[in-house]
Amino acid sequence: MPELPDVESFRRYFDATSLHQRIDDVDVRNAYVLKGVSGRELARRLKGRSFESTRRHGKHLFVRADSNVWLRLHFGMSGFLRYFKGEEKAPPHTRVLFVFAKDYRLAFDDQRKFGEVGLVNEVDEFLKKRALGPDALDIDLAEFKEKLARHRGAVKSILMNQRLIAGIGNIYTDEILFHARIHPATQITRLGNKHINRLFAAMRHVLEKAIEYQADVDRMPQSWLLPQRGKGGKCPRCGRGLKSSKIGGRTAWFCPHCQRRAL
Repeated sequence: MPELPDVESFRRYFDATSLHQRIDDVDVRNAYVLKGVSGRELARRLKGRSFESTRRHGKHLFVRADSNVWLRLHFGMSGFLRYFKGEEKAPPHTRVLFVFAKDYRLAFDDQRKFGEVGLVNEVDEFLKKRALGPDALDIDLAEFKEKLARHRGAVKSILMNQRLIAGIGNIYTDEILFHARIHPATQITRLGNKHINRLFAAMRHVLEKAIEYQADVDRMPQSWLLPQRGKGGKCPRCGRGLKSSKIGGRTAWFCPHCQRRAL
């Protein structure tokens, strides 16, 4: 599932390809991904305008079309963007196609159809209604500590709670905890100040570096967990086999030697 580094990469891709071009048409090929808006209304409110700027919060991408409307994109499990010339073939699972004046197109492709395309008038109001927490790259250490202190549960589940901190999902939670040398099932109340500081630093480091690598596992260092994450994987730090466990309904991968569980 696309997480904060993926969506930030999509945002930068959008900025580099699709801003300041008149929108001639909006071709909704599968209305299932539309949320809170019909295909007709989506086209009516965007045609003749241009996308002017972008904003990301957590796993959501917002694109301003004018002062009154923002396009909202959520990429679900398999969504991505592709910009291409008109004579080229659209991606096979294009759900919404934005057609620009100079015969370029931007496709929202989503094979599994868990993504969302909608319109919002005010981004901050949308975030408030969804009760989303601060973006994981906007939160500071003091606020991070304050949020963790008010909650109970496994540290992996806490990091993935979008109402506390927005943007971190299953995959990057595992990477962050690996860098911090913390077992994913450790109860948040068992972590002292030193561990919380280390966890915050690992979160910032992993997310920022993953953005530099364009969220591409093949570009990530072999010292990271992600290139090894999965069945048969070896810990890049000690060489022992990785283990998996269900925590809060999600599968966590970790090194039981390097990430010992607090007793």
